[in-house]
Amino acid sequence: MPVKDRILETALRMFRMYGIKSVTMFDISRESGVSKKTVYEHFRDKEELVQEGMRFMLKGHEQHLEDFRQQSANAIEELLKEVKYMEEMGNTINPVMLYEMQKYHPAIWREVETFKQEHMMRAITANLERGIQEGSYRKDLKLNVMARMRLLQLETVFQPALYPATQFNMQEVIREITAHFILGITTPKGREIAAGYIQIEKD
Repeated sequence: MPVKDRILETALRMFRMYGIKSVTMFDISRESGVSKKTVYEHFRDKEELVQEGMRFMLKGHEQHLEDFRQQSANAIEELLKEVKYMEEMGNTINPVMLYEMQKYHPAIWREVETFKQEHMMRAITANLERGIQEGSYRKDLKLNVMARMRLLQLETVFQPALYPATQFNMQEVIREITAHFILGITTPKGREIAAGYIQIEKD
């Protein structure tokens, strides 16, 4: 792996675990096995490292969404792969990182928001369209409404004020709202397909 990518991956892992502010360039150099000088040869300062790190992460998210679309047998399998990925990401993200990004790195946070409104909305909408074409999602769905609702559902999971970690398990929250979402958008055929992947009540 190129040195720059190793530094980026190390920085992202540490930011997700400890937040951005508490992690120093020295911490990152030590964890990535390179000198502090080498880190500064690739990144002018911590702000640039955070910016490139977030872009690196978002590009990875985008690739995963595309892989799920291409490698899934149907829309429901694609949706559930995305959910599993969200669970894995959620387990490695300290909410402090998101708070600090909004407060201290507003330009970078705007890129994250743009990614959500463009790439994630596009992926959710495409999944809904696919499900309708396959006959597993209802034909009467208002795509612009349902796509926004789904995005908001996923966003709320990462807001400690709504789902405090002391009271809720993130994986359970994601699964519960996903099961509710699937029950609301699927046809009888879709529920049969979903039942093959998850435990879901069939009417």
